[in-house]
Amino acid sequence: MKKIKVLQLPIVNQRGGITHYAMRNWDFINKDKFQFDFVTFSKFLDFEDELTTEGCKIHYVSCYAEQDREQFISEIRAILSEGYDAIHLHTGYWKSFLVEEIAIELGIPIIIVHAHNIMVGVKDPELREKAIEMHEEQKKLFMPHHATHFLACSQLAADWLYGSQIPKEQIRILKNAIDIDKYAYNPGIREEYREKFGLKDSFVIGHVGRFVYQKNHEFLLNIFVKISELIPNVKLMLIGDGEDFNSIKEAVSTHGLDNRVLLLGQQPDIEVARLMQAMDIFCNPSRFGGLDLTLVEAQTSGLKCLVTADIMPESKITANLEFLPLDIDIWHDAIIELSKGYDRKDCKDIVANAGYSLTNQIHELEKIYSGQAEI
Repeated sequence: MKKIKVLQLPIVNQRGGITHYAMRNWDFINKDKFQFDFVTFSKFLDFEDELTTEGCKIHYVSCYAEQDREQFISEIRAILSEGYDAIHLHTGYWKSFLVEEIAIELGIPIIIVHAHNIMVGVKDPELREKAIEMHEEQKKLFMPHHATHFLACSQLAADWLYGSQIPKEQIRILKNAIDIDKYAYNPGIREEYREKFGLKDSFVIGHVGRFVYQKNHEFLLNIFVKISELIPNVKLMLIGDGEDFNSIKEAVSTHGLDNRVLLLGQQPDIEVARLMQAMDIFCNPSRFGGLDLTLVEAQTSGLKCLVTADIMPESKITANLEFLPLDIDIWHDAIIELSKGYDRKDCKDIVANAGYSLTNQIHELEKIYSGQAEI
């Protein structure tokens, strides 16, 4: 039987966010029926061999449309001409609709746009403002004919990307589901990994995410500087990589905290799941964001989670998540309170009942990719 070829774009050389979402879907999709290929603007992917050995093809695009429009169009047209049955375009804000328009021109039957965020993740304030202005202008031009399916991780993400241009009844909300069993609280793994990383008697503050402007690592580090003066056994575990990694690493050294901050870099999913067991609380001080997969994972593992007040309200799946304003003193006090301890319990059933089971969601995607889902 001929497999349904699906193109996922774009992914990057850090396995968080959209990349994490697309890769996790590949892990669970029925590989007898579906084939995934991927587009990236990164110069290389550390995990390319992992994908190619499973039959995936990686397409490297040399530039963005705003850098060289003609070159971008030429490369995207060549990629989309390789006989894809569906393309799954993951995005956070509008720059153009060139990929969609080329897909329409080439007659690709399933064109999916998927909203994953609620803001522009550009660090420079002036550039960010210009990007937001472009997004708002482009959004007015986005029409129902540009895609066959409109997905979003939450209603807020749908409103941000689609506005009033796409009728709400045409938008499908797909929750950021996870492999629940992998992240379920496991005291045995917790003990093993705390021993492995020398955390046996430590109070461990954890974070998983790309080192980029959006994730706000400097805020978390500033809090930790204050916390470390009060709690002798506190440790900060940071998992991820990104453009701000080196600056945060330098800041850790400047504060004399090298022996108290674990900078663990990029980790495979299974290792992240185990490292979450070793944490005592999970902090996500992002400046903005969609429904972050790491928050679903952390809550599944029974961790108390402190999250920016502006993060989507749908992120609160269990009673373990608390929204806080981005105020260092407020976060400081909340962490101090949690350092006194709490009864950590497995929350996988709560998360599953809330609709975050990947096993169920992947069947929805399979129906969309095969053209069997209602439009």
